[in-house]
Amino acid sequence: MVRSRQALFHLTGLMVLGLVVLMGALAPAVSAEPVNAFLIGEEQRETSAGTTAKFEWVLYNNDTFDYLIIPSCVLPSESEYSIEFDQSFIELEPGESKSLIMAVSTAREMQAATLSFEVVFEIRQLNEGNSTFSLVRSVQLEVTPVFGAMAGSNKVLGIWENNMPWPLDGNAGAFLVSVAIWAVIALFIILVADPLLHRFTSKTATELDDLVLKIVRGPVLLLMVLYGAVSSLEILNLDSGLIADLEMAYSVAFIMVMAWLIYKIYDGVILYYGHKLATKTDTEVDDVLIPILEKLGMIIIPLVALAVILSLFGYNLTVILAGLGFMGIVIGYAAQATLANFFAGLQMMFDRPFKIGDLLRLDNGDICEVRHIGMRATHLYNTFTHELIVVPNNDIANKKIVNMVLPDRKLKIAVKVSAAYGSDVDLVMRLMREAAQALPEVLDDPDHQTVVRFTEFADSSLDFTAFIWVKDLDLQFKVASDYRTEILRRFADNNIEIPFPQSVVWLKDLSKVERPKV
Repeated sequence: MVRSRQALFHLTGLMVLGLVVLMGALAPAVSAEPVNAFLIGEEQRETSAGTTAKFEWVLYNNDTFDYLIIPSCVLPSESEYSIEFDQSFIELEPGESKSLIMAVSTAREMQAATLSFEVVFEIRQLNEGNSTFSLVRSVQLEVTPVFGAMAGSNKVLGIWENNMPWPLDGNAGAFLVSVAIWAVIALFIILVADPLLHRFTSKTATELDDLVLKIVRGPVLLLMVLYGAVSSLEILNLDSGLIADLEMAYSVAFIMVMAWLIYKIYDGVILYYGHKLATKTDTEVDDVLIPILEKLGMIIIPLVALAVILSLFGYNLTVILAGLGFMGIVIGYAAQATLANFFAGLQMMFDRPFKIGDLLRLDNGDICEVRHIGMRATHLYNTFTHELIVVPNNDIANKKIVNMVLPDRKLKIAVKVSAAYGSDVDLVMRLMREAAQALPEVLDDPDHQTVVRFTEFADSSLDFTAFIWVKDLDLQFKVASDYRTEILRRFADNNIEIPFPQSVVWLKDLSKVERPKV
């Protein structure tokens, strides 16, 4: 234990000694100038044409006075790049340090080059206006071309050296041979490869390969033609700006064709099988979601392609997406009723409180059949008035709706019957039960017995109510009508009077009434 402590003390001493030596070695260099500029990272860096490279320095005031620092860098009069400092000047107090960033932006058509920069930091002591000195720092930037990297190269297809005899030994000869090769490739695909693939896919059991081949045939051939044309033109000694424009046009066309291809696969394969699957299922969720996915694909795929194209031209997608997000908030606030109906429609599709063909009793008493469940509204058919009612989904989701076909299509109805005072109550109740049992549309099993109740002593009648189970809710009004007809017949056969509202008025003989003496 003692030895380990001694070893630890010796190691600590050596570390402190080394730190002191290092500080002593660095002290003259640091204190040589009142202000020091330290580059973060390497002095030599690489970037691609059309992008921005950044160099960052940390400026440190090693003196006891305040200093003003003005950065600068001299550029050629005509250059394909530009320089910008994030600060035009910096004030440093004693012991203070600040960072300075120099951004070098290169043009997209710029060719391979090595750029050397001499950054001058003009330093002025604030308390003495004439005390001025400068620091010079050198950095290099290696630019890698993005467009026209092989421009002007005398190579067939941009790959093989042109060793052909005169007159094909120059760039024009390499261009003509490259165009001829691309034409042969296109003819081979059209006349040989495509028929062979079509013959092969026609013998398979699935139609997926036929659909994919039909979709990709045109876009793939178009991309090959575009690529062959651009790559062949690069062989010629054309202007670098023109080559950059051609390659940019090809990149834009490539993105557009790929977006078209992706949408065709999405629509012709994924949605196609989605529609086929939707016809085989009992749920309506897929029948509604498939059209929604189809419309979303028509919106999202072009938007993504547009975003990629904008990024090619150097636009900041973060700013664009932030603007679209803010616009989405504004649109969402303005269309909150529509969005409420949309999400209510989604909720109804997943919760499934009713489906197409169900009968609903609305809160106003109307009985309607569900004809269509959309993302914004539900279409209801009023079976009494022969009217089609369009109800916003949000209204249906927030109101009491009775689904009359759940849990099944049986329905219990209540029919009120009145008998005159003095009628035999037991006989009336028996006749009401027998009248219900005589109807074929009425259920008469132990779980669905007709129940008759004596409900009220009314002003002119004894009131009864029959609770009757109907086999199908579509028969409820027919059963109620037939039941009243049967009751009328049975009451007439048994001399039971069905009363009507009446009042008894007693008239007094006013002559017998003693008059008060005056």
